[in-house]
Parts: sequence; structure tokens; C-alpha cells
Amino acid sequence: MNDIEAQFEAGQFGAVITLLEGEARTAREHALLGLSLLYTGRLEEAELSLTRASLLGDPEGQVELGNALRLLGRFDEAVTHLQAIAPDLTGELQLRCLRWWGVAEFQAGQTQEGLKRVERAWHGYIALGNEELTGRVTVSLAQMYNMLGDARRAKLLLSEAVRVLPSLPDPAPRLTALKALLELQIAHSEFVKARKTLVDAKQTLTQVDSPRLRMLLMTSEAELLRVSGNYSGYLSLLEDLRLHAEGLQDHNLRVWTISRLAEHQSLIGQHSQALYTLLGFERKPAEWPAELWATSGVLARRRADLLGASVDLRKAAQMFRDAGRIRELVRVQLHLAAAALQLKEEATVATVLKEALTHMLRLRQLNEFRPDLEELNELLHYAVLEPEIAPYMEPLLDNLANLAGAPRLPEDGAIALQVTTLGRAAVQKDGEEVKFTYAGTVPILVYIALKPGRTRAEMQLELFPEKDAKSGAAYMRQCLKELRDKLGPQIVRFEGPHQAPWYALGQDVHVDLDLQHFRDALSGGEVARALALYRGPFLPDLEESEWAQQVRDEALLALTFELRNQMARYEAEGDHQRVVLLANQYLRIDPHEHEVLELRLKAAEAFAPPHELAKYTADLRRMFN
Repeated sequence: MNDIEAQFEAGQFGAVITLLEGEARTAREHALLGLSLLYTGRLEEAELSLTRASLLGDPEGQVELGNALRLLGRFDEAVTHLQAIAPDLTGELQLRCLRWWGVAEFQAGQTQEGLKRVERAWHGYIALGNEELTGRVTVSLAQMYNMLGDARRAKLLLSEAVRVLPSLPDPAPRLTALKALLELQIAHSEFVKARKTLVDAKQTLTQVDSPRLRMLLMTSEAELLRVSGNYSGYLSLLEDLRLHAEGLQDHNLRVWTISRLAEHQSLIGQHSQALYTLLGFERKPAEWPAELWATSGVLARRRADLLGASVDLRKAAQMFRDAGRIRELVRVQLHLAAAALQLKEEATVATVLKEALTHMLRLRQLNEFRPDLEELNELLHYAVLEPEIAPYMEPLLDNLANLAGAPRLPEDGAIALQVTTLGRAAVQKDGEEVKFTYAGTVPILVYIALKPGRTRAEMQLELFPEKDAKSGAAYMRQCLKELRDKLGPQIVRFEGPHQAPWYALGQDVHVDLDLQHFRDALSGGEVARALALYRGPFLPDLEESEWAQQVRDEALLALTFELRNQMARYEAEGDHQRVVLLANQYLRIDPHEHEVLELRLKAAEAFAPPHELAKYTADLRRMFN
């Protein structure tokens, strides 16, 4: 027995399992077997061994049974069990019991009670004078503070935990601390530090044989890939995690993987597959955690089930709000506001979005929400034009200036391309930008989408008139070849005479063109959506093309005409605040239009404070100096 204890203390959990599996008889043997199974991620088997150890009276087995129940997602059972055994414990085990009891309460939504209990455990460990044990509970405390939005305190605690926790004999606590620190650095856009922490964590991981810890670190690595825009790497890691998460029986890992994978599948248009992934969670929806209700709502909004999305997102928001999980709440509120906007529930949009923006300004962690803000860009531009919400938007505008317009996704099975033409030329496929060698490749794709049925010579004349017939034909062939090489041979089809075929998109190709959405928005009087999509001139690098210049002029004229119409309407209605907001947007596009500068100043005189009037007056005077 002493040899088994020594192997356990040395972190040789696999060896302990080999010796005791099927052979454990005493309370201590069942406890050692259960703990080793727990640390290697075999949670359901660990529960059985720890239950035997607990019933046979092993105090450590009793405490770690509560931890196992927590890891299996049975938070209420864990709380009840740990509360029952706490009075009979002393010393370090009593403190450990407080730790897992508090963490289980926190995960069950009793955040303040859980936080206070873990703080009590932390103080107790400090009094014991054992730095390593103190470092372990410090990690739990830091994770709680981070989820409650106190990132500064969380980072301070984690840095201390990483300093004191050893890599051997048990590297798991140090790895947990590094993972939590990595997530904080990602949330604050500290990517250089995050990559360094990831390398440190992977080196620590080599010293332990734990599939569960490896998978947990992969979740953080996947998040780093997501927020930095590497969607192919992100999807690859998600699919790898899905293959392993089922076998590990870790509740939190399964929830994270299912919610993230389902959301990404829906983002790239795989709506049926996303639902299949979400409903693969083993519990009925009535027992879902908030994360899955949030995912269900986002999926519903993306497939245009706006009423269903509103119900699910409201439920998730309330659960996150009750639990004090501010970062998750913000993300749900953004999607809830977007659904309400499409339902034309303006009062709901204002209420929900103001709360979300208030939290965002306090957290100062915009990068964490960047993928959502890019997708919901129309919502943000709507907010800029609403007097009730606009003051919350002003501090964020500089950070949001480069966000793209929101894509609209095709039905399942189509080849989806999101093509940006306003402000820059770019093509995204499955959420990731495709890089091209030739500057003319994207303009050719755009031209074919807008004007199908033209020959190669006709396209060259309108797109690249500066090239002679021979060099132009060669360049067209190179660009068309690159389109097929990068996007698939079916991307473009051609028919007609062999010497002069005409070109069109392939039948299964869906091009989501920002210019078309821009035109649709203006035709429907949706100026906020048009502003969200207009990021600059059409195909700005296509300098010699009269066709491109004509499209540019038409787009700019249509936008400024609609802005002028709406300013005139609101001026007639006496809504001076909206006139100023619209004028501000107009002047972002054309800052030298003196008529709009005069109109803005006149409208502002009805309500604006002196410092704002002074600014508008100065802007107008500069036009005449």
C-alpha cells in the first residue's frame, strides 16, 4: 500500500489505476483509485470508486466525490453532498471541501455565495502557509472574478498562482492557472503574451498524461484562433474536441464544445447540422445550461426564426444575469437586440442594447466581442442614429470603425461566398478570407456576379481598359484560372461560341455581395443598414475602369440622397436630434459639404449644449477659411 501511495504522490496516476482497478478493497484504496481516475478524466468511473470510498469513511474520498459530481455537471448534488460532510472535516480537507462547495455553488448560479465560500477557503490556505495549496485555490478564485467581470483582480491572482505552482509532480494545477491566464490575455487582445502563455502551457502539458487537461487547453487555443480570425484552424480544433469530449464525460467541456461548434456551423450556413449538434446534448432542453439556451437563440436568429430567437435569448440573458456572468450576458444581449431590431421592437432594442453597451464600456474588452460585433454591424449603426442610444456608442466608434457589414447566409448545400466591394475588395469562404495573387481576380468575380453573360473581351474592356488586347486577354485568363484554383472549378461557368464564350457564376454558387445589400437597403429606406455596409468607394483599387467609377458615383449619390431626404423629413417633424445624428453620418462620408454643416448647426441650436455648438460652429467656419 505504501508503494501505491508513493506512486500517487508522484503523479503516476496511470500506474495506480493499473494496480487498483478491480483490486481495491479498503476505503483508502478506493479513494486512491477514484482520485487517479478523476485526474485522468475518467469521471463516471471516478464517481463509482469515490462513492465506495466515501461510504467506507475515507474523508478525502468524501470531499473529492463532491468535486467529481461538480465536474459531471451535477452541481446541486455536489452542493448537498459537500454541505453534509463539511461539519465533520478538519484541517486541509475542510478547506478543500469549502473550495469545491463554493465552486459548485458558483457554477449552479449562486455566484455570491460561492465566491464568499471560496474566499474563506483561500484565507484558510494562506493561514496554513502552504504556497502550492494556496496557489490551487487562488486559481478557482481568479476564474470567478474573471467571470464576474473583475479582470484586473483575476489577472493579478493568476500571475501569483503561476509563480508558485510547480510543474512536478502534479502539473495539473499549474496548467489550469496557465489556461485561465491565457483566456484573460485573449480577452484583452494581448496576443503576443497569449501565444507565449500557450507555449508554456503546452510544455507543462507534456509532463502529464491527461486527455482531459489536453482537451481543456485546446478550448483556449481554439478561442485564440477564433478572435484572431483563423477560422479554419478554429473549426479543425472544434471537430477534434467533439471527437474526444463525449468520452471524457466532462460537463463543462461538452457544453463548451457543443455550443461553439453549433454556432460556427450556423455561421457558415450549415443550419441543419448546427441543430443536430446542439440537440446532441444528452439532457432535455428544460435542463439546459445558459450556454446552450444562448446558442439555441443565436441559431434561431440566423435562420430567421426571430420569435424563437427572442424567447431563447431572453431565457439565456436572465440566467447569465442572475449568475452575474457579465461577459456572457453582453454577448446574448447583442444578439437579442439584433433579433428585436428585425422584429421592429425599437423599445426592446434600446433597453437591451443600452445595458450591453454599458457593460462593454466598463469591461473594456471589445476584442472578445469582435466576431459578434462584425456580424451584427447593422445593429451598431442603427444605434449610432438613435438619440437614446447614440451617447453610449460614441466612445466605441473608433474601435468599431473597421468592422465589416453583416453577411446573409444561403441555404444549406450552396457554395457560400461573402464578397466585400465597398472600401476594399475581399472574398470570404466559410468565414475565412481567401487571398489572391492578382488584383483583378476579385473584380472579375464581382463583375460576373453583377453582369453575367459577357464575353472575356467585353469584361476586359470594362475592367482593365488600360491593357491592350493581347496582354489584357492573358491577364483575364490568369485571373479566371486563379478563381477556379482558389474557389473551386465550378465557381464560373461559360457557354456559347468557343472563340468568344460568355461567363456566369456556377449554378450552385451563392455570392453574398455587399453592394447588392447596400442597394436593397437604400431602396427600402434602411439608412442605418446602408451606412453599416458602406465602408468606402466601390472596388477602390480599380482605378482606370469607367464602369467601376460609375458604380462608385451611383452608390455615393444614392446614399447621400437618402441621408438628405431623411434629414429633411426629420427637420420638418422638428426632431432636431435625429437631424444632427444623420448629419454626423453624412459628414463622415463627405466632411466638406457646407449645406449639411449649416443644417447640423441649425438643428443643434434647438437642444445641444454650448460645447457641442462650439464644435459645430468651428467645423462650419473652417469651410470658409
